[in-house]
Amino acid sequence: MRILFLSSIVLLAACGADHETTTPTKGPITESVYASGVVKARGQYTVFPTVNGTVNALLVEEGDTVKAGQAILSIDDRTSKYTTFSSAAQVRLLEQNAREDGPVLGQLREAIAQARDKYEVDSLNSARQAALWAQGIGSQNDRDQRELAFTTSRATYIRARKAYDETRNRLRTELDVARNNAAISSAGNDDRTPRSLIDGIVYDLMIEPGELATTQRGVAVIGSATDLYMELEVDEYDIQKVKPGQRIFATFDSYADSAFPAEVTRIIPLMDERSRTFRVEARFTERPPPLFPNLTVEANIVLRTKKDALTIPASYIVDGNFVLIDTDKKQRVTLGARDLEKVEVLDGIDLTTTLYKP
Repeated sequence: MRILFLSSIVLLAACGADHETTTPTKGPITESVYASGVVKARGQYTVFPTVNGTVNALLVEEGDTVKAGQAILSIDDRTSKYTTFSSAAQVRLLEQNAREDGPVLGQLREAIAQARDKYEVDSLNSARQAALWAQGIGSQNDRDQRELAFTTSRATYIRARKAYDETRNRLRTELDVARNNAAISSAGNDDRTPRSLIDGIVYDLMIEPGELATTQRGVAVIGSATDLYMELEVDEYDIQKVKPGQRIFATFDSYADSAFPAEVTRIIPLMDERSRTFRVEARFTERPPPLFPNLTVEANIVLRTKKDALTIPASYIVDGNFVLIDTDKKQRVTLGARDLEKVEVLDGIDLTTTLYKP
C-alpha cells in the first residue's frame, strides 16, 4: 500500500510539472489587420482588339515604354480594307456628281436652259396669236394650238427646274452618307491597329505574328511604368478598423527578409460577395527596387501601437477573456491591443501573476 501511495504522489507531481507557465511582461505591442493582395500598375489594363484577323506584326516589345496613341500591333483584316476602298471610291464619285459643274447636274442645267428657251418662244407665239385673234385675224384652232404649246413648255420648264433641285439635294445627301461611311471605315482601319490608351510600359504581349487575333482574346497588358501600388483584400470583419492614412508593412516572397512601409490611400466601399472581402489600395512610402505588377503581397495594416503595455502570449487566453492562474482556476481579464503573438491585458492580473497555459 505504501508503494502505491508513493507512486500516486510521484504521478501527480509529474502531471503538475507538465503545465507550461509564464508571467506577463512589459513592452511594445502593435495591433494590426492582416491583408493579402497583389501589386498593380496605375492604369493597368488588357488590350483587346475590336476586329478579328491575323496579326501582321508586333510594333513593340515587352518592356518598351509607349505613349498614348502609339500603335502596338497590326492586324490583317482584308474585308475591312476592301470596304474602305469601296467607301473612298463612292465618296469620290458622289463628290464629282454633286459638283455644280459635274456631269449629272450639268446635264440637268442644259435641260433647264432648253426648256426655258422653248417656254419663252411659246410664250411669245401665244401672245402674238392672242393679239391677232383680237383683231379678227386667224382661227380659233390656231389660238388653241399656240396656247397649248405655251402651257406644255411652261410645265416642262417647271419640271426641269424641280428635277435639278431634287437631284442636287439627293446627291448632297448621298455624299454626306458616303462620307460618314468612309469615316466609319477609316475608324475600322484604326481598329486594325490597336493603340495604347496611356503613357506607360508594355508589361506583356500575349500573341505572336501569324496568330489569329479575336475580340475575345487579350493581346497585351499595359500600365504605368512608375506609378505602382498595392491592391489588398481585407476581411469584412476587419474593414471597419481600416482608415486612409494608416501605416502598412508589406512583405513579398521576392524580398523574404524585408518589410516595406506603405500607407492606406483608398478603401473601395463595396464588398466582394464571393470572398466576403473589401479592396483596399495602398501606396509605398519606400518601395522595393525593382517592383513588378502582379507580385503577391502580404501586409499588416497598423491600427495602433503601445510602447509600454502589459502583454501575455495570445495562446494563454481561454474562453475569450479568461486566463488560468492555477491549473483549474480562471481569472477574468480585460484585453486591449493584440497582434499575431501577444495580447495586451488592461486589468485582472499584474506582472507578478503566474499564468498556466491551457
